[in-house]
Amino acid sequence: MGLPPSSIPEIFGKDKLLLARGAAGAATGPQLDILVSLAGDADEEVRRAAQNTLGRLSDEYCAKLLAAPSLPEPVVRYFLDPARLRPALLPILLGHPACPPEAIVDLAAEAGPAVLPLLVEHLELLNTPALLALRNNPAYLAVQKAAPAAVSPAPALPTTEEEKRVVARGTRPAPEGQQLSILVALIADSNEAVRRAAQATLDDLPEEDCAEQLAERTLDEVVARYFLDPAHLRPPLLPMLLTHPATPPDAIADLAAKAGPKVIPVLLDNLDLLKTSALVALKENQAYLTWQKEPQTEGVVIEVDLLEMLIAEAEAEDARIAAGGPVAVAMTEEEEKKEGLSGKIARMGVAQKVKMALLGSREERSILIRDGSRVVSRAVLSSPKLSDTEVESFAGLKNVDQDVLRNIAMNRKFMKSYTVMKVLVNNPRLPIDIGLTLLPRLIQNDLQLLTKNRDVADIIRKMAVKLSKTRQQ
Repeated sequence: MGLPPSSIPEIFGKDKLLLARGAAGAATGPQLDILVSLAGDADEEVRRAAQNTLGRLSDEYCAKLLAAPSLPEPVVRYFLDPARLRPALLPILLGHPACPPEAIVDLAAEAGPAVLPLLVEHLELLNTPALLALRNNPAYLAVQKAAPAAVSPAPALPTTEEEKRVVARGTRPAPEGQQLSILVALIADSNEAVRRAAQATLDDLPEEDCAEQLAERTLDEVVARYFLDPAHLRPPLLPMLLTHPATPPDAIADLAAKAGPKVIPVLLDNLDLLKTSALVALKENQAYLTWQKEPQTEGVVIEVDLLEMLIAEAEAEDARIAAGGPVAVAMTEEEEKKEGLSGKIARMGVAQKVKMALLGSREERSILIRDGSRVVSRAVLSSPKLSDTEVESFAGLKNVDQDVLRNIAMNRKFMKSYTVMKVLVNNPRLPIDIGLTLLPRLIQNDLQLLTKNRDVADIIRKMAVKLSKTRQQ
């Protein structure tokens, strides 16, 4: 998180330096808003002095000022920076109404091993976007995989009918962390009134409350299965379940096999989190086979042949890992920045690349179109975000697999553009059989230019000469 620029330009020279050193200011002591502003000052001496002063301030002093109702947003962002985070101040910041939600999400997404325990300790103060960001944080996933599997404590189920009804209605607080386990158990109770009450309470639970319990390492398998049932699926909670070590793989595959038109787009939006067994189950899902043929206005659409290609490559990747091949290791944000986008993509699995190809940025597509995997380049050409200008540039690339050029030539939508067709024919990488079929579509001027293009195959150039002479007769 960057520091805000100084907001007090009217203070100059020694006065500014005195404020930065905490030697001047309000009678009550140094002010956080002034120090935070000076910590982003253009003058290096002022900047360092302000940062040093902020670092020396006690937690008690900072907590008092951070609790003020009129807390400035830049101050919140300063103390939410992972490099400056103080454990004692985190609950105050998370619960403050002036705390920008996106700043908490950024912290959850960027937190490293030193900060993660602090966030986990205060899960109750994180909203759903922050919980999901934490769930997808590479450092958090690495910790989860490295940690030994935790055993879920048996839920303290009520015994009498009256206790069951009270708990099922949610009028009596459940033991901490066991509300979902108890309610899910009660929806299978023999008493219909208890079943209905428990189901109604579960349906009314906010996603924030559910996410907090689903994030626990001691997640009950029965609870995971409940929320993976298509009838109870909540899209914002799906990434947490797909990446949780306690989630049974067969339950995910079962969801993919039973998913209907409303759930299929949710699964495809989380394509990079699906294991091979789930991809296979989805391919055999009759609802999916019907859905992918129909025009869709939103979300990712993956046709059957593309899904089959993805499954084949995912199976090959699984076999390589099982044979002791290298496994991608989660990187810190600083490492990712240093490595760059190309390095980040190179470390991705095939499913992650496919998702990025479908939903990523223009820059990401420009890298992925050159990927050695046919399914990845095919996904780039299937992206709903792909522009005509990008297709034209891809058609002229001389460092892509020939299948990319063949797929462009076989796409009716792309070939409606005369420019794309012309660029393809002039690309020396274009397969000869495709080039020969496209030659008759060139106008005479472009055909004559092609006869002088020494980069294309001889047979293409000779056929262009022959066709040009025929037209001139």
